Amino acid sequence: MLPLFIVEQIPDRGDVVIEGDEAHHAGSALRLKVGERVLVTNGKGRRAEVEILDINKRNISARIIDIADIARPKTILTVVQALTKGDRARETIELLTEGGAEIIIPWTASRSVGQWKEEKDALSKWRSWAKEATKQSRRSWIPDVVDAKSTNQIKELIQDSELTLMLHEEGERKISSVVNGKPPKDIVIIIGPEGGISDDEASLFTSAGAHSVTMGNPVFRSAHAGVSALAAVQTGFGIW
Repeated sequence: MLPLFIVEQIPDRGDVVIEGDEAHHAGSALRLKVGERVLVTNGKGRRAEVEILDINKRNISARIIDIADIARPKTILTVVQALTKGDRARETIELLTEGGAEIIIPWTASRSVGQWKEEKDALSKWRSWAKEATKQSRRSWIPDVVDAKSTNQIKELIQDSELTLMLHEEGERKISSVVNGKPPKDIVIIIGPEGGISDDEASLFTSAGAHSVTMGNPVFRSAHAGVSALAAVQTGFGIW
């Protein structure tokens, strides 16, 4: 399987240039050589197979062999992820990206241990982790990671969404009873913090239209619940 790198631009034909950290990783870590083929994407749907022409300390030039424009999924999956502990945040974003999230929204839940305002460059870190996971999972679209939202802002998101699932260990219904039939155009999945979603938050979200659902007796860690829900949703709606 060919490795994937992210580049700024991919023209319709001709050459592309892999620069910066991407070039360093390709040349030093993977030790790629002239004549080898790799994949590149602009992270916005365009993807190409290229052949390496030249490698130097600053960049790698390559010739386009084949190119494709990958449309965004018909169903946009948004994950509202409560802030997790610092050592779990990267794992969380990697799993959400690999699981197919198109939009990732950090949520400052009342029981969140991590605090967004205390994290230096938190947003840029989350975006960087999503970018790296995009390469690992060979996606053509980098998930859109936005700035942290408050509980009231999440309520407004629920009101505007076609379907919202709030993962709750005391959920009123099994997730399988909701995710079936024709998939909606957008789905919001809410994942609480390690301490769980508070009663006030749960009440506010359900009153806004969210379905309170459970994935069974075992309780997932906050870092792992999102990717599990993404798998359940995409399987239930026949997206996978």
